[in-house]
Amino acid sequence: MKQTNWYRIGCLLTASLLLAACGSSSSSGSSSGSMNGGSGAAQNQQGAWRTGLSMVTRADSEERAGEIHTILAAVLLDEDGRIVQVSLDELESSITADANGVVTMPTDYRTKRQKGEKDYPLGAVSSIEKGWAEQADFFGEYLAGMTGEQVEKLETDKDGYASDPDLLSGCTITVEGYRDAVARACELAQPVGSASGDTLTLGVEVSSPAGAELKATEDKDAAAKVDINAVAITMDKAGRVTGAVWDEAEPQLTVGTDGMVDAPDEVLSKLELGDDYGMRDASALGKEWYEHSEGFCDYLKGKTAEQIEAIPTDGSAADLKSLCTIGIEDVQKALLKALESQAAA
Repeated sequence: MKQTNWYRIGCLLTASLLLAACGSSSSSGSSSGSMNGGSGAAQNQQGAWRTGLSMVTRADSEERAGEIHTILAAVLLDEDGRIVQVSLDELESSITADANGVVTMPTDYRTKRQKGEKDYPLGAVSSIEKGWAEQADFFGEYLAGMTGEQVEKLETDKDGYASDPDLLSGCTITVEGYRDAVARACELAQPVGSASGDTLTLGVEVSSPAGAELKATEDKDAAAKVDINAVAITMDKAGRVTGAVWDEAEPQLTVGTDGMVDAPDEVLSKLELGDDYGMRDASALGKEWYEHSEGFCDYLKGKTAEQIEAIPTDGSAADLKSLCTIGIEDVQKALLKALESQAAA
């Protein structure tokens, strides 16, 4: 039975396809301008504030059990490419199967930030008496002023804990995965309209089309899939969207009739897949998924929380039809969660 390791940041940053951020000026006919990284693209981004989003997912399996683990990072960078703000979140979903191929799916798809201290009481067992969100936010504040290259070089010990005593004073959770996700978000950040004075927020909506229980059959393995929608948005002081990046990942574990779980070697998000996602020919607009995502993010600019909540999800918004025709119900939920958390802060 295959068991995957962490999907490492190094291999992702050298992949041929890079994230196409929402609101970029890529051509709808080709992804070469927005999806391919390089020194030229980095130079063109200098002088503008940039917003980045990364989703680092690993899928593991061991006999009749499996896990999907995703770290999400959103960053806001100033005109010099230095971090102004970081927002982190994390999802851990586990499944089990019996000898007959019956799969038990999770019943709670909330992230660690969404669970809060009540349902993820890390503070009660923490040596510094701080919950997960407190420690993750402390880590984000520690990174302020750094470039992505400096974040990538942040030292950790062999177990992934921070080496700097100043960081350990407010963050005793392992930071290796968060470090890699932030460095990657910096690498992929694009100018989408964000500017000085804006506030960054990360929203996540997780669901599963499988329901609570699945069963493998002789004709078909069970597909234990999780659908993760993530959106990084920046808001101005008037509470209006200035920029956004939307991505989606669909990690899947496969279960046979004997209940043995198999995990993929790697999980790429839809933005990472770029043209390889293969949606263009089936799209009424002749657009790939990342282009629909960009169109929706452009559509969000200038809108308030109330206006975002009022966007119809049935495709009836006439001014959205020419930009994006894919389903937006889950990303709308992610947006509203992001705005709710910002209002509560």
